Amino acid sequence: MASSRFRRERQQRVIKITTIFTVVLAVGCYMLFVISRSFKPLFGNTFHILVGCSLIAVSSLVLLVTLKNYFFPKKRKKRSNVVFLEDELRKLKNKQQQEP
Repeated sequence: MASSRFRRERQQRVIKITTIFTVVLAVGCYMLFVISRSFKPLFGNTFHILVGCSLIAVSSLVLLVTLKNYFFPKKRKKRSNVVFLEDELRKLKNKQQQEP
């Protein structure tokens, strides 16, 4: 039960991140290819070029990392059994006492 809920929440989070940053990518492309080429944009061409490129770069990196982590998760290492040193020392002492 908890596993399916966790999986569903993770899937919803990935979908939200993907849609948000896809919109940001589209806005960056619009700023770079449409607004910056107009005759006299509001803050100047250089501003729109820099902001558009920055939005495209950041959103593509976030999308890449999010989708990589979703489709190719890290493999977890198998945990070893917990060994208590006091128990091991007690077992060794018992063996040594029983040998003679």
